Amino acid sequence: MPVPTHSDGVAVWFDLSSTDPAAAADFYGRLFGWDHTEMDERFGGYSQFTHKGKLIAGLGPKPDPGMPDFWCTYFQTSDIEATVKTVAASGGSVFQDPMEIPEQGTMAIVMDPGGDPETGANPHGAVFGLWQPGQHTGFELHMETGAATYFELQTTGYTRAVEFYGEVLGNPVVSLGDTDEFRYSQLSLPDRAPGEGYAGIMDASGYLPSEVPSHWAIYIGTDNVDATVDKAVELGGAVVAAPEDTPYGRLATIGDPFGAMIKLQQVA
Repeated sequence: MPVPTHSDGVAVWFDLSSTDPAAAADFYGRLFGWDHTEMDERFGGYSQFTHKGKLIAGLGPKPDPGMPDFWCTYFQTSDIEATVKTVAASGGSVFQDPMEIPEQGTMAIVMDPGGDPETGANPHGAVFGLWQPGQHTGFELHMETGAATYFELQTTGYTRAVEFYGEVLGNPVVSLGDTDEFRYSQLSLPDRAPGEGYAGIMDASGYLPSEVPSHWAIYIGTDNVDATVDKAVELGGAVVAAPEDTPYGRLATIGDPFGAMIKLQQVA
């Protein structure tokens, strides 16, 4: 569905830092039917994916060749300076101070506290972005084939994450389950009912490998998860989690040819 505007505290954009942006553009273009704009050297070779003429996501080269390829999720704020201060005051870290992108908006890159404060396990937090919009107001399609359908934090520091994101994003965090088998909360909006949140926080301490840091996962809608997984493999990608039926539809996780992971959700 078209997205005319976004609310503060919600995920409004996501972009890929890639080893080979041109090859990544080709991979995702063939996989999801995305087009992309020309890479703009004024902005470090950054370009944007589009679908049906609407903005979907961003693409650019990795800032550090030694880092893995990854998708970054950005949350909207109308006062990025204040939000960055809240990140630091709430135990998070600031990697990139607010930086204005001429006419487009202002961005910052931060990290949540991560880890288990009692055991010290998996101390690395999840990296995410903040975006104060100017002319660029975020993705323009949501909840349909070829667009983002959901954002989900996989964390080993669940309790800290619930507190942190509630403070930083300023919206309700609603618990949907609190057992060892399923400990889950949703980031919501004041006018939303429980279960109608725009993003989730999953306790991943029981299954996330020690070498894998907490991270924000992005779901992309497809009308056939199995066929999309097969297509990803055909294009040089990999199956990270095979298709399976869940209470939230048929899901899978794939990796692109350079290791960046993205989730799939069947929406048709």
